[in-house]
Amino acid sequence: MMRILLRYAVLTAVVLFVVGCTGATIKPAPISQAMFKLSTGQYPEFSDDTSIESLKDAIKRNLKYLDALKADYVFRYGDDSYTAREIRDSLVYFMSILDASRGDSQMLNKTIREEFTVYEAAGADGLGKVYYTGYYVPVLYGSRTKGGRYIYPLYALPKDLVKADGGRVVPYYTHEEIYKGALAGRGLELLWVDSRVDLFFLQVQGSGTIRFEDGSEVNVTYAGSNGHPYRPAGKILVDENKIPLPQMSLVAIKKYLAGHPEDVDRVLFSNPSYVFFRESRESAIGSTGVSLVDGRAIATDKKIFPQGALVYVSTKKSEFAEEEGVTGQSALTRFVLNQDTGGAIIGPGRADFFWGRGRTAELQAGYMKYNGTLYFIVKKRK
Repeated sequence: MMRILLRYAVLTAVVLFVVGCTGATIKPAPISQAMFKLSTGQYPEFSDDTSIESLKDAIKRNLKYLDALKADYVFRYGDDSYTAREIRDSLVYFMSILDASRGDSQMLNKTIREEFTVYEAAGADGLGKVYYTGYYVPVLYGSRTKGGRYIYPLYALPKDLVKADGGRVVPYYTHEEIYKGALAGRGLELLWVDSRVDLFFLQVQGSGTIRFEDGSEVNVTYAGSNGHPYRPAGKILVDENKIPLPQMSLVAIKKYLAGHPEDVDRVLFSNPSYVFFRESRESAIGSTGVSLVDGRAIATDKKIFPQGALVYVSTKKSEFAEEEGVTGQSALTRFVLNQDTGGAIIGPGRADFFWGRGRTAELQAGYMKYNGTLYFIVKKRK
């Protein structure tokens, strides 16, 4: 994963701890089989469940990505190809119809049917079934110096990491070795935080915000990894029947570790991968190199789906009470931009929804494990 929010793996809590626990192997589909063009009569009924202004903001940021490409750069939509210029013009036109429709869903749908081509992701079953998980930007409490409760370091990228042919990092110290002091005394400590478990999840997400006691904040993002494969920490808890698979989530793991401190080492060290950080001006940078808007971006397999595309998500979101967990679901129907990717987001049947930052985003991402459909939208050629 390139310059991205979840650079070493856009592995959300659910992907890592639920999908990862199944041990399933997913093979990428050929590009031509990843999505199929719909006839107008097959288009879904498009509706958007949140602020259109946030969508326009996301599109404007996405245009910066497209503007940085050569105008004739080609994106594949199933069997069809579009240039970067065409995708850019399509997005600009879509913004104009958002303004013209003024929230009139009927008018928006009519224009999409007349003016846009819609492709549906084939899904894992070839029939459009897409499995959605969520990711977020964690906020941790920290300090620039070690002391008091701030005793867990975020490390900068060591200079003695070695890359082999193909750019892969030669396996370096493991997570356990680094935690036990393999890098201590080398001046690599970037910041210090107060929670070892939250630091682990920061590494899973790959990017986050550190909040200081005076209220100021600094963003950190992925700088590199130690070259060891990611292993889902939740798998050991499922295998040992500590957390039933249907109940597995980021929230469930945090609750379990808080109540069983004797298991923290064993569970966290089961994952040998370790992520290094750097400070960043932005808190959420996708694989397109632009900052993501909360609730307006997804991550997909960039080998088969076009980056920077306008897409329509139809799935579910959780209704929950924090102490009770999920109490129900409601529809999540939204236009978003395909602006990220990830090591666990493989094939036409996977998508990762970006919820943003903060506690609500963490809960939504942590509980999200729903099926749905995914559509790619581009202006018709005249």
